[in-house]
Amino acid sequence: MAFGGVAAEDADVELPRLLTVRSARRYGLTIRQLRGPRFRRLTRGVYAAGPAEPSLTERAAAALLVLPADAVITGVTALWLYGVELGSPEPIRAATATTGQSRRRGIRLSRVGRVPQTRSRMVSPVQAWVGSCSELDLVQAVAAADWLMRLGRCELAELGAAAQATGGRGRRLAQRAAALARTGVDSPKESTLRLMLVLAGLPEPACNPMIGNRTEPIGHFDLVLGEFMIIIEYDGDHHRTDRWQWARDIARHEAAVNAGYAIIRITNGRMMHPREIVQTVDARLRERGYQGPSPRFTPEWHRLFDPDHRS
Repeated sequence: MAFGGVAAEDADVELPRLLTVRSARRYGLTIRQLRGPRFRRLTRGVYAAGPAEPSLTERAAAALLVLPADAVITGVTALWLYGVELGSPEPIRAATATTGQSRRRGIRLSRVGRVPQTRSRMVSPVQAWVGSCSELDLVQAVAAADWLMRLGRCELAELGAAAQATGGRGRRLAQRAAALARTGVDSPKESTLRLMLVLAGLPEPACNPMIGNRTEPIGHFDLVLGEFMIIIEYDGDHHRTDRWQWARDIARHEAAVNAGYAIIRITNGRMMHPREIVQTVDARLRERGYQGPSPRFTPEWHRLFDPDHRS
């Protein structure tokens, strides 16, 4: 990985962004200088030149400089580097088949029997997701899978196959998450909202389908219970602050209501009351003929969506 450099003192030389103690010596730098204000220690033996806060990419690259040659970035850290920002990317997660390595601050190194094939010393998006399932909860794992597919980094079948093939600690969760993952999801909030309903036992809505018909399309909507003509829309802040988006939403919603749909709008604040959301959707379903079982608020449901609940 290449990074911007910093000019070395008293010399017409540009320092690389990342320096090990050994590489610093080649530029005539001493340990005392590395510990000075011009450098930032990232992990034992690796420093960043210049005042800029190191990026996650730089921190991952710094870890690889001091880890065994076969080490690769994996798990939640790799997910973040692929653009899926769920969980905490640090400490840097890495895997190696080499034995005898000591612990390093800021790095969580796991040992595996065989390091997967990688490009640029980072596992594939699917393997990053499988590895992250040992740390993420079910909702986060499903949201991560939905997000990876949204970014075009994998297919649903790949996630399912990888979940079945893994033998790691997160295997059971990965298999459940792969079964619950869906294409067409626009945001982690939509994933969370869908699971909030499904894990309570309500019918599963379709993700971002087009409603209307070919000659008179109305538009795509976040979650749609088509049989009961119910739309559930998550309204993020951009729906409120973007005037064009706000006007477009109003027009779409009016057209959907005129076509016979009921719309339930969910804001970020309303997401803090998950039980009320499920009960509202259940009530609208029953108004429109649903005769299925009432919502089930299991201990798992409360742990995932309403951890502050007291029985």
